[in-house]
Amino acid sequence: MNRPAVRPLVISLVVTLSAAFAALAQTPPAQQESGTIALRVVLVGADLSLKPIPRQPFTIVSEAGGDPIEVRTDFEGALTQKLAPGSYRVRSSQAVTFERMDYTWDIPFTVEPGGQVRLDLSNDNATAKAAAAGAAVRPEGDLYKALSPGVFKIVADAGHGSGFLFAPEGLVMTNHHVIADATYLAVLTDSRSKYQAIVIAEDASRDIAVLRVHPDAVKGLPVLELAPDAPDAPAAAVGDKVLAIGSPLTTDTIMTMGLVSKVEADSILSDVSINPGNSGGPLFDTSGKVVGINTYGMGGESGQGISGIVRIHRAADAIATARTRLAQGPPPDARKLPVEDPWRFDPVALRDLTLQRSPEPKSYHLEAGKMDLFFVTPVVLANVVVKAEREAAAGRAKRRKDKGPAEPDKPGQQFYAWQKDADNFRPVVRIVARPEMKTNMGSAFRATLLGGTVAYAFKTDFEKMELKRGTQVVEPILPGRVKQVVNVEGAATMKDIGYFGYYEYPPEAFEGDATLTLTVWEQGLDAPRAIALSPELVALIRGDFAPYLAHRKEQSAAAR
Repeated sequence: MNRPAVRPLVISLVVTLSAAFAALAQTPPAQQESGTIALRVVLVGADLSLKPIPRQPFTIVSEAGGDPIEVRTDFEGALTQKLAPGSYRVRSSQAVTFERMDYTWDIPFTVEPGGQVRLDLSNDNATAKAAAAGAAVRPEGDLYKALSPGVFKIVADAGHGSGFLFAPEGLVMTNHHVIADATYLAVLTDSRSKYQAIVIAEDASRDIAVLRVHPDAVKGLPVLELAPDAPDAPAAAVGDKVLAIGSPLTTDTIMTMGLVSKVEADSILSDVSINPGNSGGPLFDTSGKVVGINTYGMGGESGQGISGIVRIHRAADAIATARTRLAQGPPPDARKLPVEDPWRFDPVALRDLTLQRSPEPKSYHLEAGKMDLFFVTPVVLANVVVKAEREAAAGRAKRRKDKGPAEPDKPGQQFYAWQKDADNFRPVVRIVARPEMKTNMGSAFRATLLGGTVAYAFKTDFEKMELKRGTQVVEPILPGRVKQVVNVEGAATMKDIGYFGYYEYPPEAFEGDATLTLTVWEQGLDAPRAIALSPELVALIRGDFAPYLAHRKEQSAAAR
């Protein structure tokens, strides 16, 4: 061993230890002799089941005076707090409502120097009284309030799913099928905050993906705790109550509840409601720990159906990979991405506007090389339904001639059903780029002479698009490149995979007098096609969003 190389290290260590002992000698005696209280809150149900009380606030008050200390139990109903020696009281900051009773505590205790006080709060040492009639406070509601801010909407090219924060470094878990083939990926932490996300680990065979966002994007949000789960030691059992939180369909974050129906080595089956958009969200036990990842629903045509959940132990490999890769590159950008305005069209007002304008779909169509471009607004969407009903009513009137009362000239049941989908009322301009189709010349020739099928294929694939106001690029709310698999046999046969464009822009981009130019790239072609949008098309789009644009002007005026 090379002794001279070691000596400076030994000297440095001695100096460091000497400084540490000197600092310890100067520490006030009260800090050296602090004690600890370890508190746990568990209520016993009528069926003798034990119910830990999570995220419950308490106040610790010193009998000698001084500022009170605000504390809160963790998801297992426990808390630990260091205290100077002395006499104290622990008091409920709010009642716990359990089985129609309100429970509160006001318990004295004494902390000895260097000692630990264990205090179990239960039915036996609580003050109990009947809960007020109609009391809405429930442990499940408390869990939702505490946990839901850690559950996010995952936005990809072709749709959305759910995900949840499990590490403060910005690690978010979801299902792999939510992000498969995505060229655009973002996380909505709330309705006004969307951030870029990247895939940092994925396990397609287990349907697991771990995303990464910038840590600042999730600062202050709850990090959800994963339950201890192993193939032979499941975290959930048949009959356990479970809670699912996610963003199904077009909703914001909601909670559903159910019971565990079956536990398998890799999955949980439950009657908890799982719908499209729930995929990737967390399944919680009643202590607030994540026991699984909500994945799919089965059946339900004549009833609730059964939901499938990937057990959380299946994510272990992806989590390990993600943690290893954290140091291998910088996080995504912390900049907020554009989001749509929360304003929505009123269904009745949209119906009336549709009847008034009666838009022609061809007026919203452009060609860009081998791509067809469609500009879709809520008015255009509503018109498809309204027009179909009016044409059907006209057909009935023609058939009956004057044999009965005329059908009312207004939308009916079909429009009523259509308006239930909130996605139809969003204030966004959708631009859909669809590759044109072509026939296989050989199959067309054979079909003409001999009969048979005609084979079709896509002419090209969409790559990307860009909208400019003058020279200013308009950042899209959603830049989507969607994979479309077609496998159809019959008189017309098509077996191909095409890529469509699906972009969403704010209506404000179409205001003013600036020239709007849309540039479209086809996959594999270096030369894009730039198209100047006609004043007539821009005017149509502005007219379709007249109620929204008026709302925005009112907001701006009120803010001045």
